[in-house]
Amino acid sequence: MAIVDEIVAERGRARNLAFGGDTEAFDRANSANDWVAYICAYAGRAAAKCPRNEREHQGFRENMVKVAALALSAIEAHDKGYVA
Repeated sequence: MAIVDEIVAERGRARNLAFGGDTEAFDRANSANDWVAYICAYAGRAAAKCPRNEREHQGFRENMVKVAALALSAIEAHDKGYVA
C-alpha cells in the first residue's frame, strides 16, 4: 500500500471510529490551535517511547501516519471555512 493510501485509510478509520463518519460538528468546533495541539500530541508520541505506544503496538511510523491524517483533516476544515 502506498503511503498516501495509508494516510487516507487512517483518516477514514479515525473518522468512523470517533464519529461514525460525520465529523462536521467536531471539525467546526476546532480552532487552528486545537488542530496543531492534536498534531503535536501524535508527533510527540512518535518522538518518545511511551507506555501507550507499547500497549497499542505503535511507534514512529504509525504515529507519523496519524500526524499526516490529522494534517489532512485540518486542511479540509480550513478549506470548508471552519478554521480561520
